[in-house]
Amino acid sequence: MSDQPVLSLEAVTLRYGDRVILENGYGVFPRNSVCALTGASGSGKSTLLRTFCRMNDALPGFVVEGTVSVLGQDIYNGPVDEYTLRRRVGLIFQKPCMFPKSIYHNVVFGLRHHLSEKKSEFPERAEQALKKAFLWNEVKDRLDDPAPTLSQGQQQRLAIARTLAVDPEILLMDEPTSALDPKSARAIEELILSLKSRHTIVWVTHQVEQARRTADCILRMENRTLRVDNGQPI
Repeated sequence: MSDQPVLSLEAVTLRYGDRVILENGYGVFPRNSVCALTGASGSGKSTLLRTFCRMNDALPGFVVEGTVSVLGQDIYNGPVDEYTLRRRVGLIFQKPCMFPKSIYHNVVFGLRHHLSEKKSEFPERAEQALKKAFLWNEVKDRLDDPAPTLSQGQQQRLAIARTLAVDPEILLMDEPTSALDPKSARAIEELILSLKSRHTIVWVTHQVEQARRTADCILRMENRTLRVDNGQPI
């Protein structure tokens, strides 16, 4: 694992108007690691996660102070190509978003927007993404079926496959197992562990035991601070 972080925070304050979410926060997220964000509901975990791909920008009153670096670039001070940023930094939501399309067309949805010139490669890239998401064997004979017909756990893995298809370097996951049964949740945990050899993963979870099973580092958001799991400041 390289010591060079792919994500870092330096004196970062996040706020909505006068409401401070994080105050003077510091943190590093090493390459090819799994870092879990824990903390109580409303502590700001999802806000911090979305900060790394500038998904909070349109929210009223949202302000970032300090330096948020992603892949060596300060993404809030100076020009940023948000389109490229969101290809390199994939965000997976708590509830999987399925488009009213086939399983196959859900997987290649991002490819059509980011790599339209490589359309002939779509079937192979879709297969590889589904294999990485541990879903290929379950859907390879039904790729034309509507994606919403899949189970909740399968839909979450399909959402991950769709993100993997465009080959992001960083995966941000916002409580991807919270709505799943224990078996499906464990499948997602195993998937996360399998992906860190090629990706840096930051994921939000309420479950400390789950974080300890999967994460190389655990950060806790509490009282507008970001701390490592043992309670000491980063």
